[in-house]
Amino acid sequence: MNELTPQPTPRSLVEKIVDWNIVTYVSIVLLMPLVVGPLTDAVGYWPAVGIGIIAISVVSVILSLPVIPLRRRRVARDAEQGIFECAHRERGSALNGRWALGYAKAEPGRLLFQAKTGLAGSLTGPVEIYTAPALVGEPAKGTWAASFPRGRIATLETDKGTVEIAAFQASIDLLVNRSLGPVS
Repeated sequence: MNELTPQPTPRSLVEKIVDWNIVTYVSIVLLMPLVVGPLTDAVGYWPAVGIGIIAISVVSVILSLPVIPLRRRRVARDAEQGIFECAHRERGSALNGRWALGYAKAEPGRLLFQAKTGLAGSLTGPVEIYTAPALVGEPAKGTWAASFPRGRIATLETDKGTVEIAAFQASIDLLVNRSLGPVS
């Protein structure tokens, strides 16, 4: 029997550190005094602050690069189980048209969704079960605020009415292939 709750692969400690912006905070605490202090006499205060901000951004990006393969492996493991991260919106729900972040599990003939707390929080609340999902039209390009960067929004007709799922295109494809069957 299928599990009732989506069980995504837990984030590693390194991912959590990057999600909590610890790398950026450490960069600010360490680099700002080292860069701004000596450069203030040479180029002035505001140019030194600008150079410090650029240096912090570069260091933060470089220190965050090792997380990319970890995230890809975690997402691939989740995809094997039919689980993907998404935003969900249902007409007539308590959210009044706002998007709820969480995880969805695509199963044949049904879709499970469970919200999470915050951007990187744990799963919380009841599992919403939608049966007989049917794709309405082609997935549209999502706005940045509603979906993930370069994300798509798929509109589904279900037993509970119209539901919108915002996710990456690969996740939408997973949803279509697992829950709806191959579309010709």
